[in-house]
Amino acid sequence: MKQIFFGKHQHWDSFKKKHGAKIRPVVIKEVEKFRDCGDLKKGFKLYVCEGCHDVRHVPFRYKGRFCTTCSVGEGEEWSRILTKDALQVNHRHVIFTIDENLREIFL
Repeated sequence: MKQIFFGKHQHWDSFKKKHGAKIRPVVIKEVEKFRDCGDLKKGFKLYVCEGCHDVRHVPFRYKGRFCTTCSVGEGEEWSRILTKDALQVNHRHVIFTIDENLREIFL
């Protein structure tokens, strides 16, 4: 996903330049968090083994909803809680995204 959005073709920047006025601020915020998530240049924790002196740099995560790494665990946890509390039958969870121009019809 990062390669598609932020790779050599810079699709996100092109999209934002073209459609910036139509993009909700929360979407821009989440995508920008996704850009920095896991980047060692933006910060990391340093772990050193006292025995073998192996050094590990663990990058900070931004826990964004759009991030393919961070959101997976949160989505699974939310689904597990919802299944346990609300749905005591076999089911399938599906999310539909409605284009902004069609939302009034569905509301």
